[in-house]
Amino acid sequence: MFRIKYSREIVLKILYQLDALKCDAAQSGPVIEEYFKSFRSVNPEEEKFIRRLVQTVMEQKQDIDALISKNLIGWKLERLALIDRNLLRMGMAEAVFNSEKPIIIDDLLRIAKKYSDADSYKLINAILDKVLN
Repeated sequence: MFRIKYSREIVLKILYQLDALKCDAAQSGPVIEEYFKSFRSVNPEEEKFIRRLVQTVMEQKQDIDALISKNLIGWKLERLALIDRNLLRMGMAEAVFNSEKPIIIDDLLRIAKKYSDADSYKLINAILDKVLN
């Protein structure tokens, strides 16, 4: 059984750590491997999705960040909370290979409500809605 919501939460946790450690794509491998040692309940299909999404974010981070920055009005990317910044990156990266954009946005808003500040989901929704639709 493929648990997409659970997989997206794991992606967020990995990206959060990579961002906090200021890792680039080349340095991300060991961090990702450590996560898979601790998340033993991840099945092969989920692991494939997680790796693909993290890799897409890491490889396209500059382009994704430029697109986010272009759509932030009165904010700078660096001022966003790590969770919010990485949820935006996840949404844009996943939209590259998943055409179900409303579902992506809905899941990321649910995750934002769970892990971020009370009103962060509003900013995430506005930017993803503008960029993905």
